[in-house]
Amino acid sequence: MPAQTQQPSEKVRNLKRFLEKSKTNFYRDNDELLSWLQDRNLKVENLGEFDPTESNRSIVSNNSVESKVINEFNQISSKEKLLESKISAEEFNSIFEKLNDLLSLPAGQLENQSELYLEQQLSDLLGFDIVADLDDHRLNHSTGVMGSEAHLKRSPNDQLKNHLNLLEAGLDRSRSAFGWFVNHGDITKEAEDFEKYYFSLQLYQLQDWNTNFKDLKSWYKFRKMVVINPAEKIAIVGVVGNIDHKNQFQHQFGASPEVIIKGRIWSPKSQGKVLIMFVDDPKNEVPLGPIYFDKLFKSDR
Repeated sequence: MPAQTQQPSEKVRNLKRFLEKSKTNFYRDNDELLSWLQDRNLKVENLGEFDPTESNRSIVSNNSVESKVINEFNQISSKEKLLESKISAEEFNSIFEKLNDLLSLPAGQLENQSELYLEQQLSDLLGFDIVADLDDHRLNHSTGVMGSEAHLKRSPNDQLKNHLNLLEAGLDRSRSAFGWFVNHGDITKEAEDFEKYYFSLQLYQLQDWNTNFKDLKSWYKFRKMVVINPAEKIAIVGVVGNIDHKNQFQHQFGASPEVIIKGRIWSPKSQGKVLIMFVDDPKNEVPLGPIYFDKLFKSDR
């Protein structure tokens, strides 16, 4: 009979979420530095092994930007080591094994116990809270198949060539069901991100849509959510950017070309099967974009 794992205290859990959130933001916002590390066969978690003050032994100079980065990571390394022991590789893998098993079932909502388990475990891994029910709002499906959508027009004068990436996905002739991402003037960074990482949901299937569609439409507009692809161990934080009217029995969700590609939603292992939940982020602190679970977890035990 396996030994029971001691549950971490609330303070440790909060610290873990803070550190995981910091690492998530770092991986998302430092592509150039990560490329520099990859070129030198280095990993972020190994930076502390190098001594930047010994120029004859270190691969970086004492006054370089790289040296400052190494020193910055050395300051938090002891805290990370404390938290690494709180979840084993077996526990990490069991979370995704359970989710993969659940996604093999017909699309729908999770039963209560599994839902609570995944809310807690995935929130701890991600470093921010995710929930299936937010402000008494709940989707008809939290698991299902996600289809690929075209780019959306962000403004009345937007053109396909302005989207820069994945032009082969095309541009939808109609604007989003929620209206333009920006009504006038230049495309803002927020509008770019909203369209880049948008989800399309079948809101018209909600039980009270016909009687309360104005309030529901207002609440869901650009609502932050997260899609989890457990087969590839990737999450994508995005917003509700459109209302999907496609065949609900074929696809339960839709998403932008960037979500589909960066989230590897239709890889041979994934086959479009995902979990989707709300991001409980009242202060708007969680950035949009991909999160790679394997990079958040150090399997050096």
